Amino acid sequence: MKYFHFEALTLVLGTGAIIASIFVSPATSPQAVEVAGQLLLIVVIAGAIHWGRNGGFIAALLSIAIYVAMRVPLLQSQGLSTDVVTLLATRSITYALVGIVGGEIAGRIKYVFARLSSDTLIDPVTGVYSARYAADAIASGLGQWQRYQTHYSVVVITLARSVYAALKANRSRQLLRQAASHIRNDIRMVDDLASGGTGTYYILLPRTDAPGAAVVAERLSLGLREMLGTRDDSVTAAVLSAERDAQTLNHLVEKLNPTVAEIPPAATPTGDLRGASADRRQDPVA
Repeated sequence: MKYFHFEALTLVLGTGAIIASIFVSPATSPQAVEVAGQLLLIVVIAGAIHWGRNGGFIAALLSIAIYVAMRVPLLQSQGLSTDVVTLLATRSITYALVGIVGGEIAGRIKYVFARLSSDTLIDPVTGVYSARYAADAIASGLGQWQRYQTHYSVVVITLARSVYAALKANRSRQLLRQAASHIRNDIRMVDDLASGGTGTYYILLPRTDAPGAAVVAERLSLGLREMLGTRDDSVTAAVLSAERDAQTLNHLVEKLNPTVAEIPPAATPTGDLRGASADRRQDPVA
């Protein structure tokens, strides 16, 4: 079973359970507002299982705002009585738990499905996606840009060999895995993280332009330096975007997985590489 099928099955079962709970209730008919509030859980579940923790959080906030707005007449008539506060708090906590906790679980399950579907999709050292997965994802992103001008960017983060090369093998693998975990926890669930080996990580950013990717690159670089307790030059970051670096991304795809067909370059590709730090640029394809 692919994660897409799991996602669809979870949404169908969750929707069925929520609708059933509306009708299999006490003898009295539920209020229209409570029915709507229950249906909002479907939105939260969809956000959590598709976009993960961040998507679930946003869906939960949206649902809380809508539910509170629907309860304005009750607030006006009864004020912040104990019953009203309890009602609002119960709904808010439910949305938050389903969105945030459910999204975090969905994110973990996504990686489990990738591991079960094919060992070649998961890097054995870091536990994140492999170079082959990155090649497929980048090729797909380039195709989306060519056909629909949908933005796609890749942040390439590289740890200097001095950070891990002198360590024992077990400690080196542990450090690389910790770095991967730190990055994965600091990106959107809709984004993906892949390892290129030798301390290189590819953050795959759908629907993200170059300026947005540069912000992500800078944030991740600073966070990794703080976590590792290393100098600035120990962690470098470069930004590649489909709209300006199509040719360079094509070369990266060929390097990561030579079997992936090359995507024709855009009409005016620049092919250059712009790092998050202007004084430390390096070609991730070389």
